[in-house]
Amino acid sequence: MHCHILPLIIEYLSKERKSLLACLKVNRLWCRAVVPVLWSDPFRYASNYKDKFPEVIFIYLGCLEKNAKQKFLSQIPADKKSLFKTPIFDYVKFLKHFNYWMIDSSIKEAARKLGNLEEINVIYTSPDSKTQLFYFNDNPPLEGVLRTHLLNLIYNRSNRLNYFTIADHFGFGHILDARDYNQFGHVMDGDFLEPIKKISFCIDYSSLYKVFSWIPDICPNVKHLKFRLKCISDSDAKTITKVLSKFKDLRTFKLKVNYREEQQEEKLPSIANHIHSLTTIVIRHCNFKKNNNLIQEIAQCKSLVELKILLCTGLTTDKAKVLINADFPMLKIVELWGNYCKEAINWAKIGSKLFFI
Repeated sequence: MHCHILPLIIEYLSKERKSLLACLKVNRLWCRAVVPVLWSDPFRYASNYKDKFPEVIFIYLGCLEKNAKQKFLSQIPADKKSLFKTPIFDYVKFLKHFNYWMIDSSIKEAARKLGNLEEINVIYTSPDSKTQLFYFNDNPPLEGVLRTHLLNLIYNRSNRLNYFTIADHFGFGHILDARDYNQFGHVMDGDFLEPIKKISFCIDYSSLYKVFSWIPDICPNVKHLKFRLKCISDSDAKTITKVLSKFKDLRTFKLKVNYREEQQEEKLPSIANHIHSLTTIVIRHCNFKKNNNLIQEIAQCKSLVELKILLCTGLTTDKAKVLINADFPMLKIVELWGNYCKEAINWAKIGSKLFFI
């Protein structure tokens, strides 16, 4: 197989972990083609196995240069130094997805493993004794050492970044706030995040909007923006609208609200500044009752190729007709998932094969 074709095939299999692992074992040529794909987003493959998080950190830190590694190992317990073997590949340079929350959570897990920390005490036991909650040491020994060396390694060595995730705990128990993200604040003066094209913003707490406020300044080339919020208030919508206005030539906008009551009404962000550039819009679990402007703005997106409105409420017949009567010369995919009016359903069936109801 031609050496220029093989990487294209491997990239096509990028979401098939089992296939990639099989390809990894074919021969050296295939191995060199697979490794950059597997390690472009290593936490995607480890996300279902929390015990694998420390292993990723140990492999990364094994990539340190000789002098930096000696300094680092001098702070590691003697019986743990063998965890930081020098790997065959310089894995850090393959990183494309800088998921700070996953990296920080992995550092905490790695620090606990190095320190052999146990749970300090049980703070809750369910009536059936099947569920227990533990209080952990939130500042385990060596955590700062691991974080400093790892983040500096990523800042200085990775040169393929194009995806940045800002998130908090979402189920893993490590809650990050604005102060945590300030730990890599010194990169704001450099160009470390300048290549980023895609940002995923997944939060539980509105305090992280303080983090989002500086994103356009250090990530000026963002084209794809995704929000996954626990809830959204009117002030949140205004904040997002204000920051959205700072981006140029935005192509994708996705918004999902995780938890909301059926009758809850909220204002949604405005996309007015990007009606001429947006090609993909996905709105999920939102209420359009108070949002006439957003429907009107979507209707003006002449470059729209993909439109998905999923499990939303408040999409009345009049509002649906605004979309139905709009001119979308490039629209190929329409997906409506929920209880919508008959006119909207018929329009979606005609406009897309990917229609669900």
